[in-house]
Amino acid sequence: MIQKEDLGVAPPGYHQCHYRDRDWLAYSDLLARVVKYSRPGPILDIGAGCGFFLEAGMQWGLQCVGIDGSEEGIFIAKQRVPSVDIRHHKLSDPLPFPDSCFQTAVMNQVIEHLEPIVAMRTTQEIFRVLRPGGMVLILSPSKANKKEWLADPTHINLISPTELRSELMACGFENILSFDSPLNMLGTSWLGRGVMFVIFKLLKMDALSATANALAFKPNAN
Repeated sequence: MIQKEDLGVAPPGYHQCHYRDRDWLAYSDLLARVVKYSRPGPILDIGAGCGFFLEAGMQWGLQCVGIDGSEEGIFIAKQRVPSVDIRHHKLSDPLPFPDSCFQTAVMNQVIEHLEPIVAMRTTQEIFRVLRPGGMVLILSPSKANKKEWLADPTHINLISPTELRSELMACGFENILSFDSPLNMLGTSWLGRGVMFVIFKLLKMDALSATANALAFKPNAN
């Protein structure tokens, strides 16, 4: 059983179960989005897990730092890439970095594992450690994605795209861009997925969204 103080930290065996078939190439699209929308500068990966995103950044010579509450995940990352900069840290505590030291922060499939109050404090901390004009990138399943509720008992905080936008705005972020995918409500055939994509693009309803994904920016200094 996961203890309350360890909520948000992957339980033993979690990374082996969910990430054993992955490699850094699976995170190349995420890295491409960072390069497309953010400016050059240090990148912080929050909830870095097995370090695949960090490794992807290293492949391109980018300065990346990761934090994770799971010692098992960190061990797997360093066993694979000894030089990866990944550090043990629980998100129930403030981020162990000074103000305005990162250009980009990434939380990929992390916020859904955090208690709501910890998720909000972490978003506030991200705002603090980002440079003016810095970007945060958050990806999560949506609360309408019932499959994710059932598939993983550590998903304790699934939110809607609207709720994610509201949380980012409340922390001071601006220029928020959502990039969500629809639920497969019409099946997984190319026709069903295509029709669902069109409906989702037209209606943009939280109830149709499989994800709560967004990027946002810290305002530039005056």
